[in-house]
Amino acid sequence: MSLSFGQVLLILLIVGVAVGTFFLIRRQRYVRSLRAQGWTFEGSPTLVTTYGLNCPPFGLGYTRKIDDLISGTTSSGVPFGVFEYNSLGYVAALVLPRPLPELYLGETPRPGVEGRQKVVGRWTATAKDAAWAEAALAAIMGPAEAMAAAGHRVDLSVDGTRLVALGVPREALAMRGFLEALAPVAHSLADGALASYQAPAPPQELSLYQRPDWVYRPADDQFLAEVVINGGGYGHEARDVVLGTVHGIRMIALTHNWKTDRTETSTDSNGNTTTRTVTDNHSEEILEFHLPWGFGDLSVNWPGWGNRVRFESSDFDRAFKVRSPQPKFASDVFHPRQLEFLLRAQPLPFAIESGRVRFALGDNTPERIMHCADFLVAFFAGVPGFVWADLGHTQPPISRDLDGF
Repeated sequence: MSLSFGQVLLILLIVGVAVGTFFLIRRQRYVRSLRAQGWTFEGSPTLVTTYGLNCPPFGLGYTRKIDDLISGTTSSGVPFGVFEYNSLGYVAALVLPRPLPELYLGETPRPGVEGRQKVVGRWTATAKDAAWAEAALAAIMGPAEAMAAAGHRVDLSVDGTRLVALGVPREALAMRGFLEALAPVAHSLADGALASYQAPAPPQELSLYQRPDWVYRPADDQFLAEVVINGGGYGHEARDVVLGTVHGIRMIALTHNWKTDRTETSTDSNGNTTTRTVTDNHSEEILEFHLPWGFGDLSVNWPGWGNRVRFESSDFDRAFKVRSPQPKFASDVFHPRQLEFLLRAQPLPFAIESGRVRFALGDNTPERIMHCADFLVAFFAGVPGFVWADLGHTQPPISRDLDGF
């Protein structure tokens, strides 16, 4: 017997409702099991929960998602938060009494981490401060070994004022066992024997790994008014905004999205004409540095801007087109050692105009922003002292020790 379309649709609807009800009931039971442990549960937490966490897996890239925040205190009194982060499953963050230097311990190095690695038995430890690593490992190896002996995954990091652990079990009782095994590690890090090791206060917002003083905001349209953008259109928005200061130079990076409408007219085979409105989406990557001190106007590989200035290095002239309304100024800035530095650094195209440095970013990624920031500091540090004096500065605003020579 064949079924009508309506009957098939009804069956699919009934099955869909049954499946949805099943998952809803299972979800409710899961939440009740967590609350039965004396914990609180928040189904839709915000990224505020991760403020202050800067070490991998945090602080990497712009894709940051959080779900299912479980909060409570271990039996030994350590406050914790457990949440699902990106595609890593559940992550635990236990509160430490003071900010401590970066440290990682696990069977394999954690992706994205920088620092010196040392094999300690079955584990690999990673840290930038060798003395801190030795002292911290001496304190936590016992609890870490006990944690592993109890069958728990050991993938730990010290991230500011929190001890972070990956691989947290999802089910309530297994989660409790994991947290109880992890708590002694937190207590060991809080011991007075490590009191001499302190780190700067953690970031107050989202940030970037290796640049904890920079601020990352997934969206903040107010900064569109502070940079040069393509005008026209509508629906302007700023996404993946990065804010920072580099040796006194204020930096703004963002992706600018906007829309425009256009009209399309078409005629069918019968001669009937129809008109429709088509919306086009546009995007541009923006990186600007705003100088706190005066500097002349010039550009490097920036299209259609100023008169070209040539130099004695044919290799440089082939690689770079320098333009400036002040050729003498450009010649003084781009002295032979500066030319050699640019050939090695291969910077993205940039222009300096009216105290604003703009880069043709191409792709708004933390790596590109950091590269441009580091290049710009080295570039200005390589400007000769007499050029700064001619600009009215008694001292170069950036130390010559930071040049790229």
